Amino acid sequence: MCISTFSTSWAQETATISGKINSPVSDSVLLELYTVPGSYSGVSHTVALSKNGEFTLKAPVTEPMLGELVHGPESIMLFLQPGDNLEVRADADDFISSVKLKGKGFDENNYLLQFERKFEEEEDYQVLPDNIHKREKEFLLFLEERREDQIKFLEKFLKTAQVSDAFKQYAKAQIEFGYANDRLTYVDVRKRVGDLPPQLSPDYYDFLKQVNLNAPGAIRNQAYLDFLNNYFQFRALQEQPNNMERDYYPTLYKLAKKELQGTTREMMLSRILSQTFRFGYVPDADAMYSDFKSEAKSPNFISYINDQYKNFRKVGLGSQAPAFTLLSSTGDSVSLSNYKDKIVYLGFWRTHCGICTVDQQAYKYFAEQLASKDIVLLQVSVGENLADWKKTVAQKKLPGIQLYAPDLSADILKDYDVKSFPAYFIIAPDGSLININARRPGHAEGARDIASAVDHYRKTAQK
Repeated sequence: MCISTFSTSWAQETATISGKINSPVSDSVLLELYTVPGSYSGVSHTVALSKNGEFTLKAPVTEPMLGELVHGPESIMLFLQPGDNLEVRADADDFISSVKLKGKGFDENNYLLQFERKFEEEEDYQVLPDNIHKREKEFLLFLEERREDQIKFLEKFLKTAQVSDAFKQYAKAQIEFGYANDRLTYVDVRKRVGDLPPQLSPDYYDFLKQVNLNAPGAIRNQAYLDFLNNYFQFRALQEQPNNMERDYYPTLYKLAKKELQGTTREMMLSRILSQTFRFGYVPDADAMYSDFKSEAKSPNFISYINDQYKNFRKVGLGSQAPAFTLLSSTGDSVSLSNYKDKIVYLGFWRTHCGICTVDQQAYKYFAEQLASKDIVLLQVSVGENLADWKKTVAQKKLPGIQLYAPDLSADILKDYDVKSFPAYFIIAPDGSLININARRPGHAEGARDIASAVDHYRKTAQK
């Protein structure tokens, strides 16, 4: 009896994923479990494929969480719960379109798959590239109609599917915070694509008063996390409109601590602290870290922040830019050391990233604006098929030096601690990082800000 009880208990603390990859492009699959909510920090589990492309992978899952199943440049996000036994079959070159699921965990993940195919792949439901150009009234109508369609989609699904309460909360958060985030960022996104700022109604932001910042079950949902990030940035600008450069992160921390509760508060405070450590703008990092340690209760977040603090400034302002050698679009091997004594603008793009596409479209103009500044432009594309990438670079005649990283496991992403895309850095002639959160090419003031940063560096370096 003891053995049986232990075995059952152990099974409920794990999730099993098995299946087959057709026409595999590598000899393994990887499952990245995002164990710490909101951190983009995970535990990797890798298993070899059989000769037929089959695999079985068991991973510890003690509570509902997200996991990313990765093979080559392709991946699919899974909602995993203790005891799941999910079968995944897919073609290596197109996970989303070809994937087939079955087993325990099917209903939850089938919903996510169908939701993505309908609401994230169909252009009519996207803010970019077209709907963002609508005026306020038409844009809000678009958001409300999309939300109504998503609610109907979920309600229809729940009539026949058996899913956990945790997943219901997750799915509802996806809808509500997707709406809230797109409404909140309407003005900023319009600016990014070059539109004039809209004339908003006086009550445009009143909807924020109705948003439950501590929504149950939302903590692992990306739409919720994106909203919280943008919401507290919005609030910080309201609180400190004239001194954001100095007080940005302390203001975010203060607001999140005041307006959030429980685990959600610890999650958001840990995110803000992590950004503070990485970007190194604020001398208040030690005080914020001490405050967090004195109040946090979650072992996951405490451990995560302790690890972050140990690596404080490892890739930060003034540290040496990690060396790398990558394949260029012309077939050469390009190393950072090739550009010693030059100022380098280094960027990272990822396939299927909307903002990356905006930056790509703006890159030629961006390069032209900086032509007189003697800056080396290095751009790393991540996760695209090699042949398709070379074709894209040639067709779009992208300027600068275009480099290739095959997937998210590339060493350069770990070395530069790239957690989200796009990401941009400025490297000084001596190899030190002088900006680890540089302006994007697609930003309305992108080229001007980079030129200003370069001029400031050169002026300071001469003293």
